[in-house]
Amino acid sequence: MHVIAVSFPLWLQLVAAAGLVFVLAWVLRGMTWEELFVPGRVQHALIAVALLAGIWSMRPETVDGLAMHFLGATVTTLIFGWRLAVLMLAVVVVILGGLGLVEPLMIPFIILVSGVLPVLTTWGLLRLSEQRLPPHMFIYLYVVGFFGGALSVLVVMVANSLLFGLFTPLAWDLVLSEYLRYTMLLVLPEGVLNGMIITGLVMFRPEWVATYSDARYVDGR
Repeated sequence: MHVIAVSFPLWLQLVAAAGLVFVLAWVLRGMTWEELFVPGRVQHALIAVALLAGIWSMRPETVDGLAMHFLGATVTTLIFGWRLAVLMLAVVVVILGGLGLVEPLMIPFIILVSGVLPVLTTWGLLRLSEQRLPPHMFIYLYVVGFFGGALSVLVVMVANSLLFGLFTPLAWDLVLSEYLRYTMLLVLPEGVLNGMIITGLVMFRPEWVATYSDARYVDGR
């Protein structure tokens, strides 16, 4: 594998920046103080941001800006809810930018694609499971936790491939050979990692998981 420097057109960078501002405004407008100041929530969020920043910093790049790493977006979404998860992942990317691990012009793209997109994918899957599937704990753990983690990284890698293939001089065969062909090396581990963490928390600290409820998944069976 080799590193190849690429850049997006200026108009796309402006669109990404504007899109990020819109998403963050949407998130902040819908947040409530109760959602943030649950006892222990801030401390857990700060610890999670530090852990995610450490994980995301280990991001080998075959193409400048096109990195492969564990996301943790699914478990973050399930523990903190989608709005706080978006803000947390945005902070993680900004930290990486401050450390010089991410190009400043790439920050909006990375937040949108590797942060917002997998969070909304997980949240959509959770809502779909609540509407269409039985209220069973294993549905939550395996369909949303495990499969949601796997789906989130798949969506991110496909979106990155489309962005770089369509809007940079990078050839499609290079995107495939240097990035997309490694998809399965991340999909299964991401699913297992998210599934294991959520399972452990639901078993031992269910009160930490904002999207989990014994009333629904245990008493409501």
